Amino acid sequence: MNYEPRTIRLCVVSALYHPSLGGLGRQAQLLTERLAEDGVRVFVIARKMKGVPPAEFSPKVKVLRAWSLRPQVYHMPEVNLVNLFTSLSFCITCSWLLWKYRNQYDMVHFHGAGLPLVVNLPLLKLLRKKVIAKVAAAGLGTEAGSLRGRYFGMGTLLAKLLQKVDAFVAISEEIKEGLLRDRVEEARIWRIPNFVDLRQYRRAELSEKLQLRRRLKLPDGILVIYSGRFVQRKGIKYLLEAWVEVQREFPQARLLLLGDGQTHEDMKRYAERLGISKSVLFLGHVSNVQEYFCGADLFVLPSLQEGLPNALLEAMAVGLPVVATCIGGVEDVVENEKNGLLVPPADSRALAEAIKRLISDKDFAKELAHNGYLTVKERFSLDRIVKEYVSLYERLILN
Repeated sequence: MNYEPRTIRLCVVSALYHPSLGGLGRQAQLLTERLAEDGVRVFVIARKMKGVPPAEFSPKVKVLRAWSLRPQVYHMPEVNLVNLFTSLSFCITCSWLLWKYRNQYDMVHFHGAGLPLVVNLPLLKLLRKKVIAKVAAAGLGTEAGSLRGRYFGMGTLLAKLLQKVDAFVAISEEIKEGLLRDRVEEARIWRIPNFVDLRQYRRAELSEKLQLRRRLKLPDGILVIYSGRFVQRKGIKYLLEAWVEVQREFPQARLLLLGDGQTHEDMKRYAERLGISKSVLFLGHVSNVQEYFCGADLFVLPSLQEGLPNALLEAMAVGLPVVATCIGGVEDVVENEKNGLLVPPADSRALAEAIKRLISDKDFAKELAHNGYLTVKERFSLDRIVKEYVSLYERLILN
């Protein structure tokens, strides 16, 4: 794909523009860098942060780091005054940069449809810029698609304001339905899912898997893996409860938990109370998630709420069989018994049975893993999704 450099002039607003601070920021980075490779003129406005893991960024994408309060805080899942003022400080600095560089872009793509979008939408409409907003979560009340009727009527007013957005990107069918409930016109909703860069995530052969285990100092035997933030809605509590049952039947199996967050220490203590701490490895934040995936045997996603989880797509891309809860965007990806197993959310027993089934039936697990890989390759590759975004941008330029 090659485009005239001046055809699309794009500004991307992504507060957490970084490969290791969450799926939304990782998706933004991958997308913008691929767009730049293909000739799109793009720059990024992101939060200035302290203490972040080192990372590589493409020299083709200029990143403007906007000042905000509490630069050492990356995730703010709770709605409270401290988080509100932190986000507002970024929004104000972002407004200044959008004004300062107003002659260098024709449209702005917000990764996340929350406060930065709300605050800056009037300015961008005044500047006659096209506005795209990717909605990353469903039902949390922090983004478009879950605002109407919340916050003592304020949410309904915000939903009306956001009707000025030129295009919403819904990464799941659940999010699209939420936008429709917020009375967004269906013609302005684009169903574009998250993606995987298959140049980074690929299937590992057995010999490579064994080498990775030795290098990463992982134990022998069956390795079940989870990757994500430690917050209540990720359902890690139910995975630990399920692991009690798995251990009874497969005492040599080990559970690898990647990530950190608010409930990390609570979950470590909970594992101790359940008597499974020796078989659960809390590995914290790691920058090479794909290597841990390649070294594992089975991926589990016990979430209670998701948009469209990147970790699920990434695990399928490396050829892991997956067990996931039947929620939100997960159901857009996983077809039960075809390319993965689905279980009800908050059901530890069903989760345990699904894990034990895939450990016991290796042929079935291999079949699911193969079908899962094909699903990602055919429907969720970066090469495919970037074309859909370019089509969206070009459509807005013509209108």
